[in-house]
Amino acid sequence: MNYEYSQTDLSRGVLSGLFAGLIAAVANTVFALVYRSITAFYEFNGVDVTVIVFGSILQLITCGLLFSFFVHNRKAGVGFYRGIVVIVTILIVFLGIMIRQSVMGSVPFDFKFLVVGTQVIIGGLAAFLIPYLSSHDKLIS
Repeated sequence: MNYEYSQTDLSRGVLSGLFAGLIAAVANTVFALVYRSITAFYEFNGVDVTVIVFGSILQLITCGLLFSFFVHNRKAGVGFYRGIVVIVTILIVFLGIMIRQSVMGSVPFDFKFLVVGTQVIIGGLAAFLIPYLSSHDKLIS
């Protein structure tokens, strides 16, 4: 039996997003645990392990889908995709902090740093690892 399967843009995007999401989940969990242990910031559990793991994976699978859409439908897809990732990452950071501030009042610096750090990890992996993995089938197949 022949198990040769040529990847489509959609399958490359989903698999790249999933792989990047798993890496982000581990990196964000380590970042949050190390940062919380160094600063002793345990007051707010809105950024806990469950949110980090599922949020990282879901965000990066979505980014993988968007990447496959931009690469498949646009000629300058990678550059445009990276620009969109940067804009969305900045929006997520600011909206997350603004929503937290409108619901709970003041936002501690430690929470801001934790949100910015996790989103920078996700945004960086989305902007650079997903395109890299999509062009290297052996890593995701």
